[in-house]
Amino acid sequence: MTTGLQGLPGREVIVMAEQALLGALLLQPHTLTAVSEWLEPEHFYLPHHTALYSAMHHIAKAGHPAVTEDRPTAEQGLEWVQQTTAHGAEEAPALTPSYAHALINACPQPLHAAAYGRMILAGHVRRTVAEHAARLGQAVQESRGSDTGMDLVCARADELADVLEQLTRRWRPHPGSLPRAEASVPSAQSEDIEDRVLDERVFLSAVTNRPAVLTEVRAYLTAEDFADPVHQQLFRALAALDHRGDPIDPVIVVWEAQQRGVFASTPATPDDVLTICERSGADPAYWAARVIRHALLSTATDAAAHIGRLAADTTLTPHQLISASRRTLSDLTAIRLRTRRARGENTPRQSTEPRRRPPPVTSSHTASPPPVQMPPHPNPSSKATLPIQLPTAPPVSARVPSRAPSPRQPASPFPSAPITRSSSRR
Repeated sequence: MTTGLQGLPGREVIVMAEQALLGALLLQPHTLTAVSEWLEPEHFYLPHHTALYSAMHHIAKAGHPAVTEDRPTAEQGLEWVQQTTAHGAEEAPALTPSYAHALINACPQPLHAAAYGRMILAGHVRRTVAEHAARLGQAVQESRGSDTGMDLVCARADELADVLEQLTRRWRPHPGSLPRAEASVPSAQSEDIEDRVLDERVFLSAVTNRPAVLTEVRAYLTAEDFADPVHQQLFRALAALDHRGDPIDPVIVVWEAQQRGVFASTPATPDDVLTICERSGADPAYWAARVIRHALLSTATDAAAHIGRLAADTTLTPHQLISASRRTLSDLTAIRLRTRRARGENTPRQSTEPRRRPPPVTSSHTASPPPVQMPPHPNPSSKATLPIQLPTAPPVSARVPSRAPSPRQPASPFPSAPITRSSSRR
């Protein structure tokens, strides 16, 4: 048995789902009440489908009998199709009466309208995530030539995080949609790789000659922020020397690099390290900020590209897509916090909207105990607030009992007479 979907334009799966849902709603208008509670017109992919679904909303709110009654008459059903098509054609001229009747004939099963709606909503999730990931990647490209472009990158990253947070509230996890491990993709080199490596060399030279600021720089700069593998190893060597409190100069850095196997694992030579750590009068803090700025832009580029690939993977469920995208965005959030620390901005970003969690799953057989209210801890510096008055100290001659008192007789806090041990007992 074949359906009429084969004769309709558009062979994409999401388009088929939209055609099937609209055909079901035209054929059985009363099912619109349940679907419209969570499916909005902007969730559709094609504009004329959006116009038709929006027209259904408008006419249903006016109280059309085909929607309010479970079994409308044939005249009411025909009037429903004509009115929704005419109202939708005002926004989308491509919506014709013949196309509406083709949708009715193409619907495989009107009772599956909710399943078609969930497919449409899943497609909307993919497009939304892909769109905001593309905006983040575009913001990175625009900010490379400007020192003030970081605010735009952070704003686009915040928008993507807010969208993922909203989608998380809508798509609750269930046992059948556990996040899937994604294949690791090598990081793409940024367009300013030469400038990035040059800034790293200037920083290493400056911090070798002015190691006093290395302790402050280590609070926000890590070896993974460097693009060159040799520079990563040299920064680890400098950080280790500063951590141990050893003196730092170019020769000591070469010795530490040799101890760490830099010359055995990389093509660098001792002369190369001496050249990198040559005398310099540059400010290490300024160049450290440039190094972490390059790292942030590179991380944002990789995050945008990876989330875009996740959104294009149709084998991922919406929950898997959202979970994987949030994990990818967490790496960018971590380096953003370190960048704020490098700028002296220690206040983290706070969301203006309170976080809503789905209600906990409770069992009808076991009821969870009520939370225990703990009394406030008294202030030890104020004796007036203590609920119990401590007794005075015992005399020096008093001895602590060697055995626990009998459960039948309450123990006295201070014995009246010292307890002596019998000499016959060992």
